[in-house]
Amino acid sequence: MIIKLKSENKYFLDILYKNPNTDQGLYLKELKNGILIGNVIAENEYHCVFLDGKNSYLPEEGNQIDFQSYCSPLLALNIATEFFNHLYKENSVLDETIISWLDKNYAEVDTEKCTIEVPTFFLDSSWYKNEKYLLSKYIDGITLVNKMGNNYELKIEGATVREAVQKFSLVALFTHFTNRYAVYTFIDDYFIQKHITMFTNLSGIPYFVFYLFIKRIMRSPIQFEKFKPQLEAYFKSEVQFVFTDTHQSRKEFICSKINFEEPVLDFGCGELQYFKLLNKRGFTEEYYAYDEVDFKHVADKIQSLEKADNLVWIKNLEELKGFENQIILSEVIEHNSLEEAKSLLIWIRDNTNFTQLFVTTPDKDFNVNYELTEEFRHDDHDFELSNAEFVKLIEEIFPNPKNFYGVGDCVKGVYPTSAVIIQKK
Repeated sequence: MIIKLKSENKYFLDILYKNPNTDQGLYLKELKNGILIGNVIAENEYHCVFLDGKNSYLPEEGNQIDFQSYCSPLLALNIATEFFNHLYKENSVLDETIISWLDKNYAEVDTEKCTIEVPTFFLDSSWYKNEKYLLSKYIDGITLVNKMGNNYELKIEGATVREAVQKFSLVALFTHFTNRYAVYTFIDDYFIQKHITMFTNLSGIPYFVFYLFIKRIMRSPIQFEKFKPQLEAYFKSEVQFVFTDTHQSRKEFICSKINFEEPVLDFGCGELQYFKLLNKRGFTEEYYAYDEVDFKHVADKIQSLEKADNLVWIKNLEELKGFENQIILSEVIEHNSLEEAKSLLIWIRDNTNFTQLFVTTPDKDFNVNYELTEEFRHDDHDFELSNAEFVKLIEEIFPNPKNFYGVGDCVKGVYPTSAVIIQKK
């Protein structure tokens, strides 16, 4: 792998802590099984080259050609850490840090643009679609151009040297953790803190990038709770994060409210995600699963593997008439037309005697946080409602006692999921 840094800043090499008069500008370090070389090309250009000895970045031992050592985002992340770790401090701290041989601080010298280029950068994920890379949507100065297969040319532009280096490290971080073809990386608190500092050094990073960082990088609720205040402080407490992603948050919300002493009907059960979670938590009452799409093979497999005798697949809607216990209707109504959704809710109202009914649906007002404008959150949605529209719909159909909730992260008072628990009449 080769990484090329360029800047017209006359203090460029000083900012990088690279002295062209030392060993003719060459720096050599061991990295895994190879050698990392830093080379001063000119006063405005610096190259980092990795020469592998054997299989330093090989995810599969059976593959004898370690091509990842030429293009791995994890390698890019390691190179940046080895050579430029001093640029990962908070901006306020770095601004006041004196470069001793210049007798100037970073605020005085790091004032001009910088570019970083990687001729071959490996990306193997759904984050690149329609010739666009996901992070380019949220962070300026990130360009990926496909060369062949999963190999891309990466270019980073920053207003300063440290901004370019920090953007580069964030791209390498996210690419590594979203690639399907990747080696395992241990995530400790130091690693998390370093990259949170990079985020907070950049202005204007939207909520969704922080959401991706939490869901993709953080490994435990304990780690999340430790760093949550820093993440929320970036948004001046206008954002409240939760550890679970949007889908998991819905499951956690409903399963925490389920009465474990009553049977459940999962209406529009899909692949039985709710049953799987409840089953893990010791739910033993009968669980009736119904969906217009035939997922019986999924139910059969679960019954066989988990010995889940309480799981009952319902083939016909008519069999549900007179049901008298809990009903889950999660992320179902938006997959119909609005009129069909109303008819479904009315059918449940008139044909069952539920003790409590759980209904969830996306809040369209949250979509702006995903950079969506007119689009629905998912292609198979026929409509999406604001929270106010959802409340109005439920109030029109159900005179029952009920409680409304927002589920998931909260951004300026808006949640990704609108939820209601409707009690028996």
